[in-house]
Amino acid sequence: MELMDTQQAAEFLHLKKSYLYKLVYEKKIPHYKPGHHLLFAREDLELYVSRNRVSADYELDRVATMILNNMQTKPTYRPRKR
Repeated sequence: MELMDTQQAAEFLHLKKSYLYKLVYEKKIPHYKPGHHLLFAREDLELYVSRNRVSADYELDRVATMILNNMQTKPTYRPRKR
């Protein structure tokens, strides 16, 4: 596991160190804190970046179309008659 200090993590994420500290304080980014040092695993930072991906309009349109098509093909719920 490759660990980075605060400066390296901020550079990797293209963030200011102060903003990285804010993310740590708000527990929005995974980190290790042995003693008084902050450390970040490269894999955790890569996952953080991928979780914050914003989908393009064409991707959202495709998903919406799939959902709508799926809703039209499913039968509606009808309670059984007794």
